[in-house]
Amino acid sequence: MSLKKLIAFDYTYSKKISQIFDLNSKIRLFFQLATHTGTSVSWSIGLFIAYFIFPQQRLEIISIFIFMIIMLIPVFIIKQTVRRPRPEYKDLRLGSVLLDEWSFPSGHATRATYIMLLLPIITPTLTIFWIAWGFCMIISRLILGVHYISDIIAGILTGSLGFFILMKLKYLPIFPFL
Repeated sequence: MSLKKLIAFDYTYSKKISQIFDLNSKIRLFFQLATHTGTSVSWSIGLFIAYFIFPQQRLEIISIFIFMIIMLIPVFIIKQTVRRPRPEYKDLRLGSVLLDEWSFPSGHATRATYIMLLLPIITPTLTIFWIAWGFCMIISRLILGVHYISDIIAGILTGSLGFFILMKLKYLPIFPFL
């Protein structure tokens, strides 16, 4: 498949996914609200609150925060290098969380992926929740039309690679057994 055909496929099917639900449907509203839980701002606030609510898990909370900050770096560098504009058909009602104008890779998909990999290790009883949350986060970006499929795939790969590199380096202090 040529690059032109691949780009056309990416555009066509990304747009089709964004049109699955009517603009006023309750399902679209769910994804509009859910996408806000995937920002680094939301996670920073949540981790700040968790730091005080769960003092016995402060090391884990600090580790998650540092991991999140580290993972912002490759996403920022790639976005500034590639500079791919977001789709023109994006749904910006309820503020679909556009902290930057570039779409490649998806920061939400990157974050959702490493959260789905990291938090089940820390909170194994919540594994299904973290996977469901991550899936909703990733899908929300397509449904709201703020990313192309390739942005999502790149975000998933970035999040996975970052997670496995930092684990291999034994970066996270919450894993003394590694």
